[in-house]
Amino acid sequence: MIRPGEVYMADFAEAGPHPVIVLSREELNRGRYALVVVCTSARFPVRSVLPNCVPFRKGDFGFTADCVAQCENLLSIELSQLDLADGPLGMVDEMAFRDVIKAIGYVMDSDCEPV
Repeated sequence: MIRPGEVYMADFAEAGPHPVIVLSREELNRGRYALVVVCTSARFPVRSVLPNCVPFRKGDFGFTADCVAQCENLLSIELSQLDLADGPLGMVDEMAFRDVIKAIGYVMDSDCEPV
């Protein structure tokens, strides 16, 4: 069962493996094909201060390097792109998930709050 807030490694053919944070609801993640994620970037020094990004430090929630959630970079990916064999790297806490949702709201010029 894949839950919102879980951090997985996802394989992006051209860009290679990247950590992603699952955004889509648990019941939508039960299918075999697609789920919605936010991508991360290792460009921490540049992007960590941007309102559309949420910074994470190495060791936080299973991240293996400093990174940011690029909240303008939402993707619907195939389940097969996730490294399900190793399972989730970790899970962001409620506050971090709220920060991600709020940054997505900033991208869309909307006040967003998780349920």
